[in-house]
Amino acid sequence: MENKKTNKGLYIILAVFLIANFLFPLSSLAVLTVQSTTDIFEQTDPQIQKLKEEIQQHQGQVDDLQEQQAAYEETLKIKRREINNLENQVGILETSMAKLALEIQTNELQIEQTELETQNLQLQIEHKKEQIHDQQKRMANILRSVNSIDRKKSHLEILVLEGSLGGFFKELNELQIIESNLKNDFIDLNQMKEELEDKKDKLEIRKKQLDSLHDKLIANKERLAGDKIAKNQLLNQTQGQEFTFQQLLADVKAEQAAIESEIQNLEVEARKRIMETQGILPTDDGFIWPISSRKITAYFHDPDYPFRYIFEHPAVDIGDTPQGTPIRVAKSGYVAKVKFDNTTNYGYILVVHTGGLSTVYGHISKPYVSEDDFVVQGEVIALSGGSPGTSGAGRLTTGPHLHFEVRLNGIPVNPLSYLP
Repeated sequence: MENKKTNKGLYIILAVFLIANFLFPLSSLAVLTVQSTTDIFEQTDPQIQKLKEEIQQHQGQVDDLQEQQAAYEETLKIKRREINNLENQVGILETSMAKLALEIQTNELQIEQTELETQNLQLQIEHKKEQIHDQQKRMANILRSVNSIDRKKSHLEILVLEGSLGGFFKELNELQIIESNLKNDFIDLNQMKEELEDKKDKLEIRKKQLDSLHDKLIANKERLAGDKIAKNQLLNQTQGQEFTFQQLLADVKAEQAAIESEIQNLEVEARKRIMETQGILPTDDGFIWPISSRKITAYFHDPDYPFRYIFEHPAVDIGDTPQGTPIRVAKSGYVAKVKFDNTTNYGYILVVHTGGLSTVYGHISKPYVSEDDFVVQGEVIALSGGSPGTSGAGRLTTGPHLHFEVRLNGIPVNPLSYLP
């Protein structure tokens, strides 16, 4: 009788130790290797594999085109350092057009590639959702098994009390296997959810890249059209004669210098007027875009600006702007100058603001304000222009767009640093 009690006591102690180890496993038991199933799905799904191959093909073509663009860029750098004559300027425009044509091809390929990458990610997301659903079902089944075994607790106790150690170990081993599987499945499920969120984030990035590439494609097409217009204007106005080109060059440089001097002098006078009527101007939080388009076809001091041999481009040209688009003042201010004589001469409006800032709106086709007016942010002040041969377009223009300058204390600064 004594021996029986002793044996039962040993069994109970051993059982308690094993159960404790089961509930609070040693670190060596807790180390689990989890292999992501993402690669398996990507390697076996024929659609994903096909998309990957197409993406790689597009990338190879993009790389080739970018190498060709780099070669054209080197040619342009050399030409820009050469003597300023008609032949060289036509050569610069032709090289620039060839480079832009390649950039357009590259944009189109990148758009196709990004669309393929988007499809690929969407397929992967669908696979991942299916995996998560299957994993959740599997875990639900395991939990049902655990509940079923949990209801056999009394049976385990009987095994211990009756001294059937072999049966006890068998039951305990089953529980440990189920626990181990459940832990692995739980870790897998968390990993799948993390991968799903990662793929969703990547998909959003691809969608934004796609929007950006579409904008870049539109801008490059406008730049190419502008370069073609610039070349045709140059040849038409010079009739291919070097002497006429040099005369045109001198006239346009003088015109630009006069405009620059006029703007600076007008700013000084306008500042005095603003100081006298300081209370009239409302306080704006910042700038707004003067038109709805956000397509930049020529940047501030753009090295690819087609007339850079005459002057540094002191503005941004906003494309995707049909002739006659309403122009809104970017910030409340005082109209210091409206230069417009209803001829093809360059037309512009200068608005002076507080804080040493001013804005210039170039190639206007019709003004809606007069000098000495005070204007409020968002007010329509003119219609856009820029089509060659139209009112306010100026002698050299690259097609319909808005030439938009921001100046700080009379000095041109990058408008993109002020626009939201």
